[in-house]
Amino acid sequence: MSHGVTSNTAGLDYSGESGGLNEATSDIFGTGVEFYANNSSDPGDYLIGEKININGDGTPLRYMDKPSKDGGSADSWYSGVGNLDVHYSSGPANHMFYLLSEGSGSKVINGVTYNSPTSDGVAVTGIGRDAALQIWYKALTSYMTSSTNYAGARTAALNAAAALYGTNSAQYAGVGNAFAGINVGSHITPPSNGVTVTNPGSQSSTVGTAVSLQVQASSTNSGALTYSASGLPTG
Repeated sequence: MSHGVTSNTAGLDYSGESGGLNEATSDIFGTGVEFYANNSSDPGDYLIGEKININGDGTPLRYMDKPSKDGGSADSWYSGVGNLDVHYSSGPANHMFYLLSEGSGSKVINGVTYNSPTSDGVAVTGIGRDAALQIWYKALTSYMTSSTNYAGARTAALNAAAALYGTNSAQYAGVGNAFAGINVGSHITPPSNGVTVTNPGSQSSTVGTAVSLQVQASSTNSGALTYSASGLPTG
């Protein structure tokens, strides 16, 4: 299904670096669906094809935290990555998504142990899977084209993060740093502190009719965020 989404949006070519991004996009969205489904018999994870036992030894088809564990995928971008089979050149994008979602280093998620490196050894902090998915979907549908390569994917994802969260947000910096972690572009210094709130837009209605506006916010400060509203019209 995810290949269909890609085909009907950016239409990423299924060869070269674009092909790797195409293949990774299916892994990324499939992973998002698996976590969202929250199936107790198959909890969400960052392993691809772990249930089909294609290798005959119980190991997954691909690993998002360190793609090279499958024996063929690249962990990071290099000038010849587009010459690999698209299932292997997808590795850097899968790795980027893991870093963007969870960050680098060792951790246990739903009982699975991960230990994700970065190409330059600089630690990366994740922004959360939900935000990472929103950014990647908007990048795919609004900013990528059929010939987008890894450098172009970084630009597209940064544009998406800017549109969704602003350029001075932890999410924007997180995108830059996740790509830097796979050797695509440089690091971005996260905002030192503060709260980023998305613009909920506007809505017109009549008195007595319910309306709904969703507000999303993120904070680089510790502690939970609280919300309040003032100046609301009567009724």
